[in-house]
Amino acid sequence: MEQRLANTWRMTVNEKKFIEAALLSDLRVDIWFREDGSSEVQLGQTRVMGVVTCQLLQPYRDRPNEGTLSIFTEFSPMADPSFEVGRPGEFAVELGRIIDRGLR
Repeated sequence: MEQRLANTWRMTVNEKKFIEAALLSDLRVDIWFREDGSSEVQLGQTRVMGVVTCQLLQPYRDRPNEGTLSIFTEFSPMADPSFEVGRPGEFAVELGRIIDRGLR
């Protein structure tokens, strides 16, 4: 089995077939430039992008074997002019709470 070295990329046969089929179908596929930890979902005319990041922090002294999970949500003004940059609005806070409850 062939090994891929870091920072090198060779297209597999399946990747080549997929791209050729997408081109013939006039399908735009933007998967090549996404960052690790990001995803995009489209349902009808609605598109949602999600990003997951993590950070290693020292645990609380009284709970040395436990971590924390924080959920932050943000709606971009590019989606709708009523969304503002900076402080999250009411809908962003509510969505964060729903996600938090679902994960706990």
